Amino acid sequence: MLSLFPQLLFLSPFAAFLIRLALAVLFSYSAYMRIPHAQTLIKVFGIIDALIALALLVGFSTQLAALFGTICTAAWLIKSDWNPYPKSTAALALVMCLSLLIMGAGPFAFDLPL
Repeated sequence: MLSLFPQLLFLSPFAAFLIRLALAVLFSYSAYMRIPHAQTLIKVFGIIDALIALALLVGFSTQLAALFGTICTAAWLIKSDWNPYPKSTAALALVMCLSLLIMGAGPFAFDLPL
């Protein structure tokens, strides 16, 4: 099937960039909600979320950050008291992490495709 707007196909690499930014915001908010918590284990998960958010925002080791993000969002889906978001948001974040794992970092990242 033909593309409706073929002139816009040159922007397709920016899809990974937008997914990276959206996941960085998602994990940043999760870290923001967890770090001031009283329990040490939840603080550790907050620090991990902050590191994932920083790696995704900067574009450093994006596929590794997406892999850890996949593990974290899967834990959000399995253990509901660790989840700072509704299950639908966690499922969408899981799909976004998996797509970054497959696609790579996109533009404006320190990762270089090999």
